[in-house]
This record gives sequence, C-alpha cells and structure tokens, in this order.
Amino acid sequence: MATDEETKPVSTDLPVHPKPQNEDFDIVATYRSLLSSDREITMPIAAIESLIEFLSVTPYVTSMELVEKVKHQKALLLASAPNPLPILAGADLFEQFLLRSLRPPPAASSSSNLTEPMSFDQTREHLVANKQLFAQRAQAARDNIAIWGARYVSDEKIVLTAGGSRTVTKILLRAATDQSKHFKVIYIAEPTNTRSQAAVDELRQAGLEVETIVPNKVAYVLANQKKINLVLVGTEAIMQNGGIISGMGTAQLAALVKAIPGGMKRFYVAAETHKIVRKTPIAYPIVKKMGVRQRDITRFENIGVDLNNELVKEQLLQESDEVDYTDPELIDGIITEQGVKMTWQIWELVDDYI
Repeated sequence: MATDEETKPVSTDLPVHPKPQNEDFDIVATYRSLLSSDREITMPIAAIESLIEFLSVTPYVTSMELVEKVKHQKALLLASAPNPLPILAGADLFEQFLLRSLRPPPAASSSSNLTEPMSFDQTREHLVANKQLFAQRAQAARDNIAIWGARYVSDEKIVLTAGGSRTVTKILLRAATDQSKHFKVIYIAEPTNTRSQAAVDELRQAGLEVETIVPNKVAYVLANQKKINLVLVGTEAIMQNGGIISGMGTAQLAALVKAIPGGMKRFYVAAETHKIVRKTPIAYPIVKKMGVRQRDITRFENIGVDLNNELVKEQLLQESDEVDYTDPELIDGIITEQGVKMTWQIWELVDDYI
C-alpha cells in the first residue's frame, strides 16, 4: 500500500495532472451505453457526449493532432450505425465548436482585449466540466418546442400523429394544459411499435382522448375525418434543404395530407435544431445515397439474403427502424426551439446551435 509520503505530489511550479490514456477507449460502446442508459437523450447529443468522453482521456496533443483524432473517432461512430445521419448532426456540431475554440483570433488588431484561443487543456477541461450542458440544452429545446407547437393545436379539432416522437408528445401534453382547448388525437400505431404505444399510454394518462389506427387506414381517416387540421410528426434528422429523414411511412403520410381533399390539413415537423445535418440532397434522394444502410426493395436486394442472419441484422436497419425522405415541398413548417420555420429557413439555422 502506498504511504502518505508516496501519494504527495512532487513540489513544482506547475500543477501535476495524471496523464490521460485513451488506448482502450471504445467510442462506439460509449455511444451505445449513453443511449441505453438515458431514454431522453437524442442520438446527436449522445454523439457529442461520446466525443467529449474521448477528449477526457486523450493525452496532450497539438491542435492539429486533436482535430485529426476527433475526425477519426467521428468516422468510427458513423461507420457503426446503419443510419449515421443523426450521429453526423451531433458530431459536426461538436467538431465546429472544437475548431472555434482552438482557432487563434485574427491578427489584424493589436488590442490587448482580443479573446485568446483556449489551450488544449483548457478546451478539454471546459468541455468535460460542461458535458451535461449539451443534454440540458437539448431538454430545454424540447420544452421550448412544446410551447411553440402547442399554439398550433386548435380547440375542437383533431391532431393526427405517428412515430412515438418524444417532442411531439411534449407538444400535445403542453397543449392539454390549456383549459381553453379541447382536442383529440388519432395515433397511427402498429402493435409492434413500442415507442408509439408508450406515447399513446402517456397521452391517455394525461386525460387526452386518443384513438389508434393502423397505417393502412390513414387515407380513409384523412378523407373522412374532417376535424383533422394538424398532422404532426417528429424526425431523426433535418437536411439543410428542409427535407427530413424520419420513420418509414412519413413521406407517404405527408403526400396523403397534400393529395386528399377535404378540410384544411397542415403537415408540421417538430425537431430540435441540433438534428440539422449539414448535407443537401441532390435531386430526390434514395436514403441509401444519404448513407443510410437499409434494405432497398426497389432493387430486389433481398432475394437470396438471409435477413435473420446476425451479421446482416447488425449491418442493416431493422425493418421497424427503417426511414424515408420527406421532400420539403410536402412540409408546411418545422417547429424548433427558435420558433416555427419554413423549410427554406433551415439554411439560416445550420450554425446557430452551438
């Protein structure tokens, strides 16, 4: 056992810090652990916190070396996920923040008041000390979205929703606290979708009248239920052009809202700005072109493939998690913590989160 003398730091003019080590750090395991341990955390925020964890065990390096190490860890995270877009949104935000922190100020002025760039140790200590700030801001964003979104829920009308989005659930619960509004909810929910069922249960426990329908009844309900005036969904990622990558069937729902006559129906998306991905789709994208790995039935790729094979399951999105792309022309607005934005305004929000 070490004696008291042995545990005392050596006297020196500089503080002695234990040297971090990152040889055994597994960013993919860290990311997955964060997601499994906190139901409220989003995938972009889990990516940011994973990169901060990596930074906390990274020995001193130059700024250039640090940026390269972060890029490598980011690549490992992206490669580990069949749908890398939510991770890309968070990792890009973190990388931008890191670059701004380490970048020296312009040398154009001789003023002594110029803000000096943070050193490696200062940057690391700042991020590690404030790691929870990103999650707290995400939670605050969801609360603000609920305030904005609740204004779009109308008295004596019906909201149609799907997907089990926590943000959409917050909006509906917030609207339910308004005594001047009495509205109902129709939830598109398959029996196997546990997220949707959990949202339905939460809304019913709050006293809301919630009817559930299976997806093949959507067109019938949109055509025959004239009190539906708001169709509200969440999303996993927002593209720079205002289109969204969300659960399979979202694009179909948006198209039906526009195509089926009768009543004034609007299609809105609720999402935090940290879900914006710095990518712009060229023409109308197949999600595989955006980096999403899932079965492409348009190319008959499933023929002869054992979809129950564990390796195949790990490499591809499960059918219940598959996504599609909804064109911005089908979206009436995106409800963010900064207000309700038209799809073309998403460009303006790209660099505002951090």
